[in-house]
Amino acid sequence: MIEAGIATFLMAFASAFIPVVPVEPYLIGAATVTGQGALLLGVTAGAGQTAGKALMLLGLRGTLRSTRLRRWLERHTVRFAPEPAVETVAVTPSGTAPSGAVPSGSASHGPGPGAAAPTAVPPRATVRTVLRRSIAAVVAVTRRWNSRLITLLDRPFVAVPVVLLSAAVGLPPLLLVVFCISSTRMSVGMFAVTCFVGRTFRFAAVSVLPELAHLLG
Repeated sequence: MIEAGIATFLMAFASAFIPVVPVEPYLIGAATVTGQGALLLGVTAGAGQTAGKALMLLGLRGTLRSTRLRRWLERHTVRFAPEPAVETVAVTPSGTAPSGAVPSGSASHGPGPGAAAPTAVPPRATVRTVLRRSIAAVVAVTRRWNSRLITLLDRPFVAVPVVLLSAAVGLPPLLLVVFCISSTRMSVGMFAVTCFVGRTFRFAAVSVLPELAHLLG
């Protein structure tokens, strides 16, 4: 039983860092094969994943306070800043001229007979320009929503229910919540307790499924 508990803890701990390795199928298999109680499996798996998420939170906070990371963010923020507007060029039958420019000696005369109206030609969009503008737009939207979410989660009476809901139900994803919590004032202890309660409830409910299936079958 001790070996099974250690294996459950390590599996849950690893799944905290690797989202593509969910612990739920393992818990269902362990409950079916070993016959361990759902509460014991839930507590063990909850403790393992809470330990992993708490370490992730500490690592993210240390990384965000890094001077090197701030310099990198500042450099790339300037790199993907929106480009200044480019003046359009008006094409006339006699040649090209910048928009708004008036040739000398023709300020008081209108277009000559048969002259075509000037046509505005937009600047040529290259692949690099389109890609740069797209990245800048995505970065701006991400920073805006991230700022709003961090401001919301910076309040304990909001952060605790969000973490509890995420740990128990999975919405919003716990990994995303950890990233946002790393920029708030929520203590690691409060996060760990809330995450442990939610994860224990979730994993215990998953572990009881084989027993329910046996009773209903």
